[in-house]
Amino acid sequence: MAEELSLEALRDEIDKLDDVIVRLLDRRARCAFAVGRLKRDLGLGIYEPGREQVVMAHVKTVNASLDGPLTDDAIERLYERVMDEARRIQRLESERHNGQTQQTES
Repeated sequence: MAEELSLEALRDEIDKLDDVIVRLLDRRARCAFAVGRLKRDLGLGIYEPGREQVVMAHVKTVNASLDGPLTDDAIERLYERVMDEARRIQRLESERHNGQTQQTES
């Protein structure tokens, strides 16, 4: 495919893919936000190394099945950032909730 398309056509395709990727990242972040609320309500910590290992193994398996140009190391680096942002979202929600709780108790 790539060899047959012009630079402009390839860039247009990348722009379209980026639109899909950002929308999917948004959906993932919204799920992470909801997970954070549940963790807070259940008294669980935000960081779960076991769960992150499961996610990492899963995305590496999916990547291997595609036989594409991304290595396992590349997928791991990308998903480390994705999971970092998910934890950040969960922390912000927890801090926001704790701030509201303290305000209502005052």
